[in-house]
Amino acid sequence: MRPSERLDWDDLKLILALAEAGYVNRAAEKLRVDPTTIPRRIRRLEQRLDLKLIERIKGGVVLTQAADDLVRVARAVETGIDDALAAPLEAPPVTGTVKLSGTDFMLDLLADVFVELQRRFPGLVLDLKPTNAYLSLDRRETDVAIRQAESPHDGLVGRRLAPIPLGIYAPPGLTEKENGKPWLSWTLPRGVSEIDELILQHDPKARIVARVDSMMAQARLSMRGLGCAILPDTYIAAHPEYSALRRMADGPSYPAWVVTHEELRHVPRIREVMAVVANRFASKNAT
Repeated sequence: MRPSERLDWDDLKLILALAEAGYVNRAAEKLRVDPTTIPRRIRRLEQRLDLKLIERIKGGVVLTQAADDLVRVARAVETGIDDALAAPLEAPPVTGTVKLSGTDFMLDLLADVFVELQRRFPGLVLDLKPTNAYLSLDRRETDVAIRQAESPHDGLVGRRLAPIPLGIYAPPGLTEKENGKPWLSWTLPRGVSEIDELILQHDPKARIVARVDSMMAQARLSMRGLGCAILPDTYIAAHPEYSALRRMADGPSYPAWVVTHEELRHVPRIREVMAVVANRFASKNAT
């Protein structure tokens, strides 16, 4: 056991009170305790520390050199506590750069909250990275990431967002056909075969007329009549210019998280960015 573990703040307050009062009764008044308890507490403390602290404890007291050393420690601790409590209870400043990655449509849906966040914290710089790639938090390619995932990977912490629902949309004016409509999909082979499979389930004779690795671009192209597309419902609902798109059926829903590295979770600027993302895409199951 370390020496510091053999005494606590109450022990230091006792020694300090005796040093400042000079008498047991006055020290008892300062500590608001019965005078008879002080000699007992001193004896127990001496036994615990294996040190002689008081030369005389009948009326006036004389502290030993060891007690004088503890008095200096007690005063330093007391000063530190007083300074901490006297300081204004202000949150640390939110300044610096935060790299935030996510799909283009997710960052687009956050535009308004980003504006408000920067107004609240003028010293904050947002380095936004619209991407479908998983930028590395370990290598600090990004500080905060919005990811489609069931749960964070090891070493990452975050909050679960509401699932991302997709819908199957047709452009205005598309000639009604049972099968064989033009479709927009994703560039192969980057794990998007499931989208092609979903398109074929809905339209067995589908014609892929364009592959575009951006849901925002797919929405614009679909609205102009290029083809049907599987798009995020929240993004389409947030943009009145896409109101003419016809929602034909439900698509899949993907789980989502906003995550950061464990080492960054308490950094003020990281905490604020995480909070606005989580609040914008709130989930009842957020953790």
